[in-house]
Amino acid sequence: MKALIVDEGGRVAERLHPALEQEGYVVESAQARGEALWLAGESDVDVVVVCSSRPGVHDVPTIAALREEGESAPILVMARRGSSNETVAALDSGADDVVVSPVPFAEVAARLRALTRRPPTLLPDDLTLGDLRLDRAARCAVREDKGEPVTIALSAREFALLELLMRHPGQVISRARIADHVWGAGHEAGSNVVDQVVSHLRAKLDRPFGRRDIVTVRGAGYRMTNGAQPASGMSAAS
Repeated sequence: MKALIVDEGGRVAERLHPALEQEGYVVESAQARGEALWLAGESDVDVVVVCSSRPGVHDVPTIAALREEGESAPILVMARRGSSNETVAALDSGADDVVVSPVPFAEVAARLRALTRRPPTLLPDDLTLGDLRLDRAARCAVREDKGEPVTIALSAREFALLELLMRHPGQVISRARIADHVWGAGHEAGSNVVDQVVSHLRAKLDRPFGRRDIVTVRGAGYRMTNGAQPASGMSAAS
């Protein structure tokens, strides 16, 4: 899952960023409203954390702007202090939850997990493509093999990449978009680490089952097939 931290001062983000990565999130950080809007628009964000001194003072314009731009991800506001009226203002502007520091990170993580538990019609726990299922709650993949489900363990980056591909079946996803989604903005898309993670995924998801569902589109990126094509039927460019 991908988290976007919006922190104008940057001090909270310095502590929160590595803590969220430990929870398995791919994390982006922004220190300005414009940067936050750009990052949210350029990638698939699962949750937004807005950090401020007081809810409703600086947060309302940022939260409102995110909602006006069509950002539907849950928004958690972390504030150092604030009145009930300021909390109400933040919630009314589009925030989903407000916490006032000091608060243990375990509670922040729990609140984020609660916020990302959406109804299946909005954000399903499982993504399914052919005989491949991505269990977003257990953070693993499950592939049917001769009628029996096989659970496949995934690293955080493998999970993020597979989730991106399965959200957009049949679409070509560029290496730059993959790099941004899996490693965050600023990652050098020309690096072969994207190809390495794809190779690791294929070794787990495709080769043991005689499949080639993750297809290379030369000069463009990768796409996920519908799971109906065996490896022997793919071209050498796949």
